[in-house]
Amino acid sequence: MGVNWRTGLMRWKPHTGKDGTQYPLNHLHPFRYDVVLAAKGGLPEKTINVHVGFGMHCFTKKVEPEDCPHDSYADDRETRTFDRLRYELSRALRMVARTLPERACAFAKNENFVTVDVSTESGLTHRYGVFFNMKRWPAQGTNAVLVTIQSAYGLDPAKPSPERGKIRFNVLLGHVMRGTRPVAPR
Repeated sequence: MGVNWRTGLMRWKPHTGKDGTQYPLNHLHPFRYDVVLAAKGGLPEKTINVHVGFGMHCFTKKVEPEDCPHDSYADDRETRTFDRLRYELSRALRMVARTLPERACAFAKNENFVTVDVSTESGLTHRYGVFFNMKRWPAQGTNAVLVTIQSAYGLDPAKPSPERGKIRFNVLLGHVMRGTRPVAPR
């Protein structure tokens, strides 16, 4: 684990497998991009600086008794197991985060939001749930928002969808900037 001292976001150290295979995690280093919110209600358009960070749950899973101890991965809060499938799926996360303004978003549990990336491979449909939260980040400027991708994993088709209601990302940005909370459907 490491820290990007300029922004305070995690820069994850690579994982080394038992066989010596290296799994670099630099694709999950923090980054930023701008989103322009259109003029609305007499207010001018506004450029929002979106800072994106990634949590450890994007490439690890909870520890199971059968897990190889060599695959342990820890930060200062918890120890989990490096998950090769989550790792491979995580390669798409930068693109998912950059395209949030064009994606369908929804409410999820625990004040999080979710977007589901759907892909088809060999005739099979795969659903990848990307769970995130958002908050203002005044330390980075008056128009800065921190988006933290908390977790991301392949969704089990036998389980119900984590999506509750729909909400556009730019609407979420507007709420964050106003200091209001969107109302989740019941």
